[in-house]
Amino acid sequence: MNIPWDIETVKLVPTKHFARDYLQQWGWDTNDLREAIRQAYKIEQCGKTKYELYIQKSGYKKIITAYYDAENKLICISRAEGGKRT
Repeated sequence: MNIPWDIETVKLVPTKHFARDYLQQWGWDTNDLREAIRQAYKIEQCGKTKYELYIQKSGYKKIITAYYDAENKLICISRAEGGKRT
């Protein structure tokens, strides 16, 4: 899949809920999040701006994001854990 953002220059914006409930729980900061997104093994577009990123870091996770091209902003909305790599 052609990814519309450059992970080195995109502005990562975790929502308040995502940062408080998930990043803190995982012991991650935005640098860890950027590295996890960089190493995503699967990315699916689920709408006009919505993407699901499948990563394997401290277990299997799916991060739900929205990308806004005009602002070059990737907003991390939610996550799911568990499952197997497919």
